[in-house]
Amino acid sequence: MIADVQLTLTNSRDEQRVRQIAFFSKDDDQGQNRLLMRFQAPADVRGTAFLTLERSSGSDERYLYLPAMRRVSRIASSGGGGNFMSSDFSYYDIGEPAREDWSYTYLRLDNVDGQDVHVIRAQPANNSVFEDTGYSSVIYYIDTTAFRTLRSEYFDKHKQKFKELSVLAYYEKDGHEFASDMLMTDTRIGHSSRMTFSSISLNNPVDDNIFTPRFLQRAR
Repeated sequence: MIADVQLTLTNSRDEQRVRQIAFFSKDDDQGQNRLLMRFQAPADVRGTAFLTLERSSGSDERYLYLPAMRRVSRIASSGGGGNFMSSDFSYYDIGEPAREDWSYTYLRLDNVDGQDVHVIRAQPANNSVFEDTGYSSVIYYIDTTAFRTLRSEYFDKHKQKFKELSVLAYYEKDGHEFASDMLMTDTRIGHSSRMTFSSISLNNPVDDNIFTPRFLQRAR
């Protein structure tokens, strides 16, 4: 998958900062996902690049390249809960969470904005996942018809809600489906981050070499 992403950061005074990102994603022969995000604009973040490599065993690998430092840094697994480029999305939020990382409890049938939803609580399957994410639990609101997540609520180590995700749109083509417009809000400070995908292209050739830490330094 290749796409353009706009990341809009809005503070409590409705002041906005906008980032433009080139997005690349590809599964390897074992079905493990690789994801690269390269910042294109504005000038102060241009060249910044983020790479995540899904691993079937052990923690996923995450790398960050900052042009000012001119080196690639690996993000420790325990740092997955850190904010992604000053946004309200964490590094762990970028990509699809592994199902086996969580244990699930069905809570109830509810209604969100006129839609019936299943309410499900996910909790870290082990302490490593908790340290990686910073989430003591996540509550998912999943519509009962298409089984799409409409909203998620994130709870910190004190079991207090501190973030909320609203999925505003889904992209669907040729049997593929994913959230293409997402709004993450820090409910404590009123800061929000909206990630919107456009110019989406599926099943085009993508060079495997771009999904390597070495390639990050060549991001333009």
